Amino acid sequence: MEYFKDKENTKKTKDKIGWVATGDAGFIDEETGHLRIIDRAKDVGKMKQGTLFAPKYVENKLKFYPNILEAVLFGSGKEYCVAIINIDLTAVGNWAEKNNISYASYQELAANSEVYNMIATHIREVNESLSKDKSLSGCQIKRFLVLHKELDPDDGEITRTRKVRRNLVSEKYSDLISALYKGSREIFTETEVTYEDGRKGKISATIKIQDIQDSIYQDKVA
Repeated sequence: MEYFKDKENTKKTKDKIGWVATGDAGFIDEETGHLRIIDRAKDVGKMKQGTLFAPKYVENKLKFYPNILEAVLFGSGKEYCVAIINIDLTAVGNWAEKNNISYASYQELAANSEVYNMIATHIREVNESLSKDKSLSGCQIKRFLVLHKELDPDDGEITRTRKVRRNLVSEKYSDLISALYKGSREIFTETEVTYEDGRKGKISATIKIQDIQDSIYQDKVA
């Protein structure tokens, strides 16, 4: 009926006749007539060409792959989408061991060219799926990078329940996002991190940026 001892938020959530606004965004699928929930309403935007931008929908498709722990999509108001990827250290580490790829740290594994190619393959598959969706085809990813650190709740980048704090990530990694859109092939960056004992420090890396050479994407968007 209401939030416990919170009349203000109850009032914001329910309308005058008692309907609850969930905060989700969706549309009626023309082919099936079904309601498709695609994202949180506050996160949905539009691409420059006017098509829908639904980041969570695409991020969830990417996170279906065990090698991808987190994905953050950008593109609202832009001509195309770009992505920042977090690899799953356990899954990619096992893959690296099977393929005789040596590494000494998460950062080194994340920068590996073969890891980039593997992630690019996953993104191409997601792009192909999106290309068949008239409403969301504009969300195909053109460029990406693999972040040199895991998004961490101690750094405020995600919540304890692993929900990405999109605005904070956008601000903290604005240099990386800018490089993705400028066409840069790599970028040097320094990032503040919080260690387990609470101390603050910085890690630096030169991060590679990769284009998705995908004929499906080019046919749909070029």
